Amino acid sequence: MIRRHLQVCLILLLLIYSTQALAETFSGYAEAKGFAYSERSNSRDPWVLGWGTLFNKWEQKLGETQLTASLRGEWISSDEQGPLLFDLADRHIRRPPFSVQDLWVRMPLAPDLDLQLGRFQLGWGKTDGYSPADAFLPRDLTDPFSDEKLPLWALRLTGQKSAWRYEAVVCPVTTPWRLPVLGSRNAPFKAEGFPPATAFQEVETSPPDIGFAALRLLYTFGEWDLGVWGRTGVRPAPLLDFRFDRAISGTSGLTIPVDRRYAKEEGVGIELSRIIGAWILRGEIAGLFSRDRDLGDGVIGSLSAEKGFGDGTLLITLAGNTKEPAVDQALLFDRAILPALITAWNRTEEWGEWKLVWTTGLRRGDGLLKGEAGYNITDVWKVTLGVELPYGSTEGPFGALNDARRVHLALRRSW
Repeated sequence: MIRRHLQVCLILLLLIYSTQALAETFSGYAEAKGFAYSERSNSRDPWVLGWGTLFNKWEQKLGETQLTASLRGEWISSDEQGPLLFDLADRHIRRPPFSVQDLWVRMPLAPDLDLQLGRFQLGWGKTDGYSPADAFLPRDLTDPFSDEKLPLWALRLTGQKSAWRYEAVVCPVTTPWRLPVLGSRNAPFKAEGFPPATAFQEVETSPPDIGFAALRLLYTFGEWDLGVWGRTGVRPAPLLDFRFDRAISGTSGLTIPVDRRYAKEEGVGIELSRIIGAWILRGEIAGLFSRDRDLGDGVIGSLSAEKGFGDGTLLITLAGNTKEPAVDQALLFDRAILPALITAWNRTEEWGEWKLVWTTGLRRGDGLLKGEAGYNITDVWKVTLGVELPYGSTEGPFGALNDARRVHLALRRSW
């Protein structure tokens, strides 16, 4: 085991030192970030958290074939980080110190047909918005405010024929959502009704091996874009089973084991967009179907309006679910914030960039305010200051994170 870890460290060091020799094909950054919190939900939550990241990416073209690989190393001064290992599948419940973010090849099979194979990120929705076509994809909630997508091991075919565009994805292995430590201030729910000092013992449940398959078709006519999609397979967001029958009572309080269950789910959706003046208007609706007793069905819709302002963008999204979930909505993760209104404004300036996001939960009246500004010290050095302020009822998904209010400061060097 020690030899394996040394090999991983050697690979990472080689990536660092080779950036100067192969600057034309390598890029990356090193970042040190610190978080300061205003509250603690229990004695295990630190007042100050450190987070260090080293990221290297290699890109190479061989004729029409694109090769991409990237490796990320991280250090987190909290229990959110797992043991020292190198897990290519990335299926453990805690965030690994080393992870492969990209390892894929893209090649043309025909003039209008491309194949992408390996580990890559998939996204069908707009950043900072909400799309039912994108919500089922796996995410890492180690930092509940970053909304980080997890890469997939998958095969993707993309092509175009006249006004038609199509995309087929086959993900042969499930990449599960990564959740925060249950019972911490970053957990997506509150332990209401449990005795004081109740702790949760998270069981490392093996996710199903088989992932999902999806197909998307888009057609452009005039200023309209029409799309349809379908998906079937394992839902990567787990359902939590609190095993009260195996609870252990100790001197420090009650400990409840928590299992993770993964349901199968099918989904179909329709999306429609149009350019009207300076605005892009979008509408989506999706039907989600599962026989699981807790997950049940969902009918999720979203409306969004987007406008460009010079080097900035304003995006307003309204999303909701017409089906009442069978369990506490906070335990469904990808549907927890619904119904919600999301307003996101970002802009690039001569000195750097800034971003403001306001998300309002329409069920409980809670919400989240996020602001961030990055200043370019030089072409390679950048400093970023940000704040995350959840507010409102603790029964809502955002208000439950009241103890996670924080400011953060980051220094990054890119190459």
